Amino acid sequence: MPGQYDPLLVALSYVIAVFGGYVALDLANHTRLGEGSLRACGHGDVRRLAGAALALGAGVWSMHFIGMLAYRSEVPIGYDAGLTALSFLLAVGVSGAGLFAVARNRPRRFTLGVAGTLTGLGIVSMHYVGMAGMRMDMELSYDILLVATSIAVAIVASTVALWLAFRTQRPLQRAAGAVLLGLGVVTMHYTGMAAAGMEPVTELSAAGQILAPVHQAGHRAGMTATGQGVALSSTLLAVMTGLGTLLLLCLALLSSLLDRRQQADRSAEQEARYRAIVDTAVDPIILIDDHGIVQSFNHAAEKTFGYGADEVIGRNVNMLMPQPYRTAHDGYLNRYHRTGERRIVGIGREVEGLRKDGTTFPLDLSVGEWHVGKRRMYTGIMRDITARKAAEEAILRARDEAEAARIEAVQARDDAQRADRAKTKFLAAASHDLRQPLQSLFFFAHALSDKLEDHPTAPLLASMTESLTGLRVMLDSLLDVSRLDAGVVKPSVTDFALGPLLDRLAEEYRLRAGESGLVLRHVPTSAWTRSDPALLERILRNLIENAIRYTERGHILIGCLHRGGGLRLAVLDQGIGIPADKTQDIFQEFTQLANPERDRRKGLGLGLAIVRRLAGLLEHGVAVRSTPGRGSGFYLDLPAAVPRPIPKPVWLPVEPARVKGLIVVVDDDTIILLSMRAMLEEWGYDVVAAVSADEAIQSLLNLGRQPAMIVADYRLREGRTGVEAIRDIYGVCGVRVPAVVLTGDTDPARIAEVQRSGHRLIHKPVSAPMLREILTSAA
Repeated sequence: MPGQYDPLLVALSYVIAVFGGYVALDLANHTRLGEGSLRACGHGDVRRLAGAALALGAGVWSMHFIGMLAYRSEVPIGYDAGLTALSFLLAVGVSGAGLFAVARNRPRRFTLGVAGTLTGLGIVSMHYVGMAGMRMDMELSYDILLVATSIAVAIVASTVALWLAFRTQRPLQRAAGAVLLGLGVVTMHYTGMAAAGMEPVTELSAAGQILAPVHQAGHRAGMTATGQGVALSSTLLAVMTGLGTLLLLCLALLSSLLDRRQQADRSAEQEARYRAIVDTAVDPIILIDDHGIVQSFNHAAEKTFGYGADEVIGRNVNMLMPQPYRTAHDGYLNRYHRTGERRIVGIGREVEGLRKDGTTFPLDLSVGEWHVGKRRMYTGIMRDITARKAAEEAILRARDEAEAARIEAVQARDDAQRADRAKTKFLAAASHDLRQPLQSLFFFAHALSDKLEDHPTAPLLASMTESLTGLRVMLDSLLDVSRLDAGVVKPSVTDFALGPLLDRLAEEYRLRAGESGLVLRHVPTSAWTRSDPALLERILRNLIENAIRYTERGHILIGCLHRGGGLRLAVLDQGIGIPADKTQDIFQEFTQLANPERDRRKGLGLGLAIVRRLAGLLEHGVAVRSTPGRGSGFYLDLPAAVPRPIPKPVWLPVEPARVKGLIVVVDDDTIILLSMRAMLEEWGYDVVAAVSADEAIQSLLNLGRQPAMIVADYRLREGRTGVEAIRDIYGVCGVRVPAVVLTGDTDPARIAEVQRSGHRLIHKPVSAPMLREILTSAA
């Protein structure tokens, strides 16, 4: 184009282009866009990018307009308002799209070229649309080569400028990019102006168009009044446009600076909050980079490892690890970076730490990974688990000790059970060995008592019989304990009246108490209870016998009290009493507090032990209250039952005695066999006495008679038993006759075996009256 340029306005256009480019690049670089779409951007980022696009578009458009006003031509030039506005929108929109593209994806090879091309095309389209908006009496034509050059300059300059601006955070490099971008825009503009040529036209093609604004080429300054209005000179219009654009860009830059200041304050606040959290944490927290170099070391880490932060920051974290962890650490990081194999990161594990003083300690370590740009950072959170390990070891030791104690307790229990079994076997064997000769003595004494009724030696025989009875009572006590331990005693619970039981016991023991100089009284009762009458009678007998045995003078009282919803049986005496600390000991086997000389006339100390066992079997409570020197009270708590009418007894005429029959006696002890035969024959029975089942069967076959009863000892010769002998005799007789098994064995297993056979079991020594009663009841 023929004409010349105002150098001051050209310089102003360049300044506007550089300043606009700097503000645009600064705002765009300040965004925090992610790798995804624009939807992932924050509102602040989108706002800053829009401001950057507006700043770049305004700067480029102002540069172009000022550059056009700087041109001095002889031909009047006007501008089409629509195309001029379109050029502004193109500058903002297309170049802004380039900024969005590079800011969203960061300056990579492909995205940088796309962004630079878009920005350059925005500048070029703005320029040539603005040129097309010129209105003058000349026709424009373009040099294609210069136009292509201007396009290339715009694209290259835009690409390089974006690369410089986004590859670094340094303001100087961003300013260099702005200078380059401004230079590219100016170069493109004036190259495009140089590519345009003007040719005069014969007719005014734009005569009917409204030209606004219109300026005349010339050197007039200030304002000129015309008939059509007031027009501004090109210089003043260019200056005002430049100043307005500069003001707009300054405001945009100021807004960016204020925004950055706010972000810096927020970052500082977040940093302070982070430091406060990290430094006040009770666990050590260490920050390292991807080379293992310590970047942060909190106060808890200082206390735990013994190092100051300045001694650790900047050094490799493996200084806090003992071997072999120290050597393996860097290799682990490299392997993780190369393969992604996780051994600690995101998993956590127990490791060992190394203090400054050289001591090691166990640590729980968890490591988190995060990124700063392309760098990897790792945060390690540790916990000293020395106390926990000590507690775990203590628990393991306690568990081992508990296990050892359990094994010892089991061993002690087994030993106690073996001792108990040995005691039971000993008692059973001793009872059997003692009962055999005692039984023969009973039978012989009874046979002699009938023959020596008026003989001078009869009192001696009576004394011997009394001694034998005392020995039998002691053996019976041992038997009761064995039976209860064997579990063969099964209670037969029923509802019954207590009155008749107490009346009978009081009548029975009143004479015996009188012989000892005591008065036995009882309180009649109409109460009913639910229990086993036989076992309850045994409990009361033991309590009454104890009261008589340990009371020297005074009274013994037996009665029943209503207590709550139940009953309480009481046996009260005025005897020697029991010390308070011994009230539980008296229920132990073989315990006799008032019999240190072990006088066997006072028993073996098994009576109260039997009471406790029987009460437990019946689920009755037992209690004792005693005052030494004033007497004792034994109480038995029973459930109450609803009373029922008691039928009156009906007396029947006594039938004449039947004819006595044949008794089969089987015992391998010849002495017992002879004594029992003598006593039974004295009573008028026919007797078959045999030492074995085979001998008894042979005798029965020879006699051709059926026995009325079989009496067999449990232990026979050749390992056979009385139960087997009775079974063999049944086979010969062809009918089941009454049978009794005699034994001196108190072994619970033996007792249970005879109970299962269904035969009556009688323990030796059996008294003559008892045997006569058994024979009479079976006859």
